[in-house]
Amino acid sequence: MADRKSRPRKPSLRERMAERGRDARHLGNTLRNEPKALPHEVGGIVRRSLKRVWDARGGGLYAVGFVVVFVYLETTMFFGDIAEAESVTGFITGQIGELLFKYLGESIRNTITAFLWPVHVIQINPPWGFAALAGAFVLFDRFLKGKIESWLISDDRARDSLGNTDQEKSG
Repeated sequence: MADRKSRPRKPSLRERMAERGRDARHLGNTLRNEPKALPHEVGGIVRRSLKRVWDARGGGLYAVGFVVVFVYLETTMFFGDIAEAESVTGFITGQIGELLFKYLGESIRNTITAFLWPVHVIQINPPWGFAALAGAFVLFDRFLKGKIESWLISDDRARDSLGNTDQEKSG
């Protein structure tokens, strides 16, 4: 019970949508005023998104596995659709039509598959898959977790310093 009280408050849907709107506006301004800085700005948004997943999934190998599997499945689906398209126009019109139905359904399926990634690792070769997964959890904790956390946290520090500047300008 004490763990629930110590967790930070989850932002409301309105707050999350407002943040996404601010990010989109910021990217638009960056694209218009300083196009060369756009990849860096997109990287910051991706890093913040990865940090949210990291925090939500417990910040360990499970979180990394979830992100890797989900990105792999989504990328495979996207490039498969590009390969099936007959033309650029056909691809774009097909994506608009399928956006709500096909991608939403496939993204939900990909999310569920990503949640279950350890099961798939074990099923590859049951005794060795389990041993490999256990070894990965130990090695990840020892060698990679700290590096990933410091990379994710460094963005928080940069954003905090930018956030203070933005608040001072608007206040």
